[in-house]
Amino acid sequence: MYLPVLSMELFRKRKDTLTAHSVIWNQQMMIWHLKKFLNGLSDYSMLKIDMRGRVKFYMKSEKFDFGLLKRILKYLEPFKKRLWLIIAGFGLSTLVGFFQPLTIRNITDNGMSQKNLRVIIYSVFVLFGLVFVNQLIEVMQTKLFTDIHNESEFLLSHQAFNKLLHLKTEYFSDKNNSEIINSLQMDVDNVSSVTSRFIAVNISYIFRVISGIAGLVIISWKLTLVVLAMAPIKYFTVLKLSKRKEKKTEKLIEIYRDFSAWFDDNIGGVKEIKLWNLYDRRYRTFEKKQKDILKINKESTMLDTWNVFYEVMLEWSVTGILYILGGILIVNGSLTIGGVFAFLSYSSYVTGPISSILNIRYFFSKIFPSAKRLFSFLDMEEEVDPENGREVEKENQMIQFKNVSFSYEENREVLKDISFTFSKGEKIAIIGANGSGKTTILNLLLRFIEPTKGEIYIGDKNINQISIDKYRSLFSVVSQEPYLFHDTIMNNINLDGSADEEKVERACRQSGANEFIDKLPKKENSKIGKNGARLSGGEKQKLAVARAIVKDSPIVILDEATSGYDVESDSYLHDVILNELKDKSVIMITHRYDNLEGMDIIYRLSEGRLVRVNKSENRFHISASQN
Repeated sequence: MYLPVLSMELFRKRKDTLTAHSVIWNQQMMIWHLKKFLNGLSDYSMLKIDMRGRVKFYMKSEKFDFGLLKRILKYLEPFKKRLWLIIAGFGLSTLVGFFQPLTIRNITDNGMSQKNLRVIIYSVFVLFGLVFVNQLIEVMQTKLFTDIHNESEFLLSHQAFNKLLHLKTEYFSDKNNSEIINSLQMDVDNVSSVTSRFIAVNISYIFRVISGIAGLVIISWKLTLVVLAMAPIKYFTVLKLSKRKEKKTEKLIEIYRDFSAWFDDNIGGVKEIKLWNLYDRRYRTFEKKQKDILKINKESTMLDTWNVFYEVMLEWSVTGILYILGGILIVNGSLTIGGVFAFLSYSSYVTGPISSILNIRYFFSKIFPSAKRLFSFLDMEEEVDPENGREVEKENQMIQFKNVSFSYEENREVLKDISFTFSKGEKIAIIGANGSGKTTILNLLLRFIEPTKGEIYIGDKNINQISIDKYRSLFSVVSQEPYLFHDTIMNNINLDGSADEEKVERACRQSGANEFIDKLPKKENSKIGKNGARLSGGEKQKLAVARAIVKDSPIVILDEATSGYDVESDSYLHDVILNELKDKSVIMITHRYDNLEGMDIIYRLSEGRLVRVNKSENRFHISASQN
């Protein structure tokens, strides 16, 4: 297949940059653009360019992903015993169902045709008993399968949540909360639907088809061929529709993800929307995105409708043919009326279930896109945590940065060959302009990110050799923008619930938080809203300081911890740091040069380099160095 029009169009788009010495380069770029274009095509996978520069595309064979299916089905392994009980129930239900059409034939041929009321009554009671047993089995299976579905969904949700908490922090840097929540919820719901009632019914249908074919052959093998002829027709119909359904589902997932991210942005930036009067602009964007979602939903719904349409038409076509052929056989005396009715009942055991079984591919076409994304998420790299992590000796908590460099982007180093030592009990301050990398040093120390080059030691051990839980227990952190949970003041200070009430109250006094807590109606049991929405910036900061004091870790990190404090409260907290925390190691990042008083060592970070500041430098010089 040749695409000269596409080639010329791409060439024309780039001709404005062509020069005599860049023709070859632009031809290479044209090929690159063609390959990028190729990635958007679902029906092609191979691109070749012949000696004349003609582009050839080759069809890609789309195969059912059995590897992905196998991984999905692994979630059923914990439920093997109950699944075998369900399968046994299906077998018993099939056996009971096998005798129902035969009982109906007996009512028709030996009861009604022979005008034998005794046979009719006896057969009706038998039929009622068969139906009753079948329904009891159905109730048992429904209970078992509902338990399996709920437990498998819980298992998936638990894995996803646990994974989310252990992922590297960089995962969250370009995603907002709504996007993450909606994506995970959709994927877990779709993948866990493999244990839904639909799958249970289809397993029972396999048994029913077997019993149905057996019954058909007993009554008329010739008519059986007519019934079985519909299977390949249905298969190719489902095959075509399922491929389209999978593509629509993938597109729908991406559109929902994009909409969730956009919607979260609007909630987070609602003040800017109000200040800039962006109501109409944002509504137009909302309208467009919603119409895109509704369009894909409509297309997906129509695929479902067409699938049902083809299924019903095919089944009724087979039924119509059976009526005609059955009528011919009755006229010829080859088959009784009861036999035809029984045959039609058995044919429904085959035609309906076969359609549903073949629809499993169509059903999985909506599961696979979510499964791919969910399993990719579950396979993501977590924070480095050695299996046999070492302990940290309490006597030896000296921290060393050895030639540490870090860059968020290639060729743009934030930190360059940083080296410093921080001994137990020392109090150091790091100053520098905004964006100079001060917080990056803390993130490296806390193992939220990893150095591009160099190593960090605590005592004689590389910090990556220590269990991450044990390592982080060494630190109490107060950041410039602390996160507070949507809970009470008490639960936000005493996060792990290990501190007694007296310890919490003492921490509140030391941080100055008791000043506003005592004025609240429910004191420390007052709810503070999402991320402390009901508190001022200074009040949030004081709670974060109280939280750090309660944790009582040997190393305290203060990242602009007093930014929301007034002068008096700041002076009070500084006194607490120097006196109440005199036995603890302290790392302070600050813009307030008054807070440098009492620090053992002062470092200035500038252009990625860390330089020790002479404590004899005057305040004006130190302050100026931060601007």
